[in-house]
Amino acid sequence: MKALKEVIEHLLTFKPNDYLVANLYLMLGAEERTDRKYLRIFKDMAKVQKDYLEKRVLKPEVRKSVEEDLKRMEEFISEPENLKGCRGIALFSCHAREIFEVVKLPHTYRNRIVFSNTPLIREIASIDEELGRIGLLLVDRKHIRFFLLDLEGLKEVVDFVEPLATRAHRFHSGGSMLKGAEGTMKFVMPARIGGPNVVQHSFGEYRFNMRIKEEKHRLFRIASDALMEAWKENKFDRLVIGSDREDILEIENHLHAYLLERLVGYIKINPSYVDELELKEKVFSLLAHKGREEEARLLEELEELEGKGLAVNGTSKVLEQLYMGNVRLLLVPEGFQRPGYVCEKSHLPSLKPECPTEEEVYEVPDVINDVIEFALEERARIKTIFSESLQKKIDGLACFMRFSL
Repeated sequence: MKALKEVIEHLLTFKPNDYLVANLYLMLGAEERTDRKYLRIFKDMAKVQKDYLEKRVLKPEVRKSVEEDLKRMEEFISEPENLKGCRGIALFSCHAREIFEVVKLPHTYRNRIVFSNTPLIREIASIDEELGRIGLLLVDRKHIRFFLLDLEGLKEVVDFVEPLATRAHRFHSGGSMLKGAEGTMKFVMPARIGGPNVVQHSFGEYRFNMRIKEEKHRLFRIASDALMEAWKENKFDRLVIGSDREDILEIENHLHAYLLERLVGYIKINPSYVDELELKEKVFSLLAHKGREEEARLLEELEELEGKGLAVNGTSKVLEQLYMGNVRLLLVPEGFQRPGYVCEKSHLPSLKPECPTEEEVYEVPDVINDVIEFALEERARIKTIFSESLQKKIDGLACFMRFSL
């Protein structure tokens, strides 16, 4: 698979001339992967798009190229091996001009197929900006590893075993690995008190438990120091900590304030046996969960900003603000669709068969796809609302505005 930079450069310079580019953004979360639901979603979208393309005046060779694009896309996503290591995917195809590019993503805003005169890569740029660079610190009893994750992939930066975290067995010295600590932890058999078969464990067990605590905090301190050095050399925007230790939350007592404020959460994983695909999936799942938690806060903020004239609720109202370049954040209920129209040259979306710039328009099965693309062009952030109860509070679309009117 090509490097992301190479794919983006190719798409940016690609000119389809008189042909159309088929752009597919497809969700591939756990729900969509169940019984290959994503394949049914694609086929349904492709069928609807074909029906609407019949209404457009297209040259036979253009129509044939589009049909081949949909075939190639279906063949690609029908192979499970092509969909590993992501929770969303973007495909760009123009059969007549021999282009077919793939970008794996941590998520997509919605399932959509759009035919355009150029590849629509703004969503990739937006997701890349949202994801940023993530630092992954993995810690177990003696192993510390650090990875960097961004849209281009996963890279390991630090991997070492802390020797002082190695001990033999309960109440015994850890041996030469403990660098002079030999003999400091020995099993102590105190005098028998009471019945002849009763053994009272006291000081030896106490020293053992204290040694465990000291060892734990030493390891966490070393991990924190290593993480701080990694942050100085490779600035990251967010931090995820992975471990199979039950006491891993205590590492926060050792983290610098700079690192704590970047901490997103924890994942359960064995640092010594890391599978790259598993690690990426766990991180993307954590981020998706955090995104769902953000939804309720955004809806509360929507109601508050509406009263201040800094937000609107309603599809037609949102379009009015988009035309003025006044949308800061677009809220899109997952699954919301509405037929509409697109201006032939400027590609502005419209709910009515008329263009704000008095151009010819063509009909599309779901104008929300084009609304999202227009919002991305205006540098607005997109937030998909998945909660059904919260979706009911949105009248189609809603948005936060850059300035009040």
